[in-house]
Amino acid sequence: MARSDGNKLISLEAGRFFAALGVMLFHYTGVIANFRGVTVFGDIFRPGHVGVPYFFVLSGFIIYHVHRADLGQAGAVGRFVVKRAVRLFPMFLAISLAMLLAFLVSPSMAGQREVTPLGVAADLLLLPHADAILSISWTLRHEMVFYALFALSLWFGPKAFWAIGVWIAISMAAGLYALAAGIDTVPWMGSWSVVASTLNLGFGLGMIVAATVNTSGGSRPWPLIGLGGGLLALLCAIEWTFGRSASHDVDILGPFGMIGLLLGAAALISGLVRLEATWTMPAPGFWKAAGGSSYVLYLIHQPLASLALRLLKRLPLSAEAMFVILALVAVATALVIHLTVEKWLLRRLSTLGRGSQPPTVAAEAALALAPAPNAGLSLTTPRPPGQSQQ
Repeated sequence: MARSDGNKLISLEAGRFFAALGVMLFHYTGVIANFRGVTVFGDIFRPGHVGVPYFFVLSGFIIYHVHRADLGQAGAVGRFVVKRAVRLFPMFLAISLAMLLAFLVSPSMAGQREVTPLGVAADLLLLPHADAILSISWTLRHEMVFYALFALSLWFGPKAFWAIGVWIAISMAAGLYALAAGIDTVPWMGSWSVVASTLNLGFGLGMIVAATVNTSGGSRPWPLIGLGGGLLALLCAIEWTFGRSASHDVDILGPFGMIGLLLGAAALISGLVRLEATWTMPAPGFWKAAGGSSYVLYLIHQPLASLALRLLKRLPLSAEAMFVILALVAVATALVIHLTVEKWLLRRLSTLGRGSQPPTVAAEAALALAPAPNAGLSLTTPRPPGQSQQ
């Protein structure tokens, strides 16, 4: 297996930081467009949602790589559930509850959503639910389905992988049908649209990468890096070229664009893992901290922007300056919260799910894909182009 620092593949830590950064810049381009009526920097960050398929593939890679030795070990299911909950829920619950309090104090911040006790309970448990407190948590609902199906493999062994395969097949068929027919999967399938997204293919691709990279070692990483990075760059260039004058709600790449992004991310991750068998990335401590903060950045960047704009609108700032300030504040805040609060919580809770395999990369959540936020300053996230929002 690749060399690592503290059981973390540093290139993947750097990758997930840049993936989170891209998604944030994608969102903030929409924030400023709605707030100031200006598209900053020529909409150059429109393809930033490439971070989303990267994280779906990375999640599949991590889960299989970390728990590979536990397949067929029924006793590992409990540890798996606890470890996933410890990684996913503490910061999610803290931020969701803070937002819920904000909604109750200032109902206008809730936008069009209706806050009900049943909806809040479903939301905090990451159950299928269409009107979430933290709208960008829709990707975490995909994660929950993947975790549940992977747990079957821990209990019954690799023969249970068929359940993940069936889920992905249904998701691909339903998602492609909805995209081709121009159907919004949210009203079409309701809260259960987690089974209608081509993004779910990313989990399977990540598992395949993890299963094959151990047998391939560090051989020939550059063709994979070139293929994966080149495909991602090509698709991003196509989207920017043909989409920079269009709304972020428009799906420029079409129904097969997301599949291409997933395949590119899988090839890139496979190449990076192989590369680390013979190469150590400089400044590993920095990239571990930056990558470690990506989950917090995912959770806070839109609520933080909604709050920060209430202050920044009083200053004589250009749209570009406002954009840069928002981005810097979000990254800095995420780093501080990760290094002080999140790491402290994870240290205190980590013994609850201690198992036989140490985590390799502590990035479990697939980051949200969503275009420009709703008009105004409500703490909401709109639907991504061509995908459902849970």
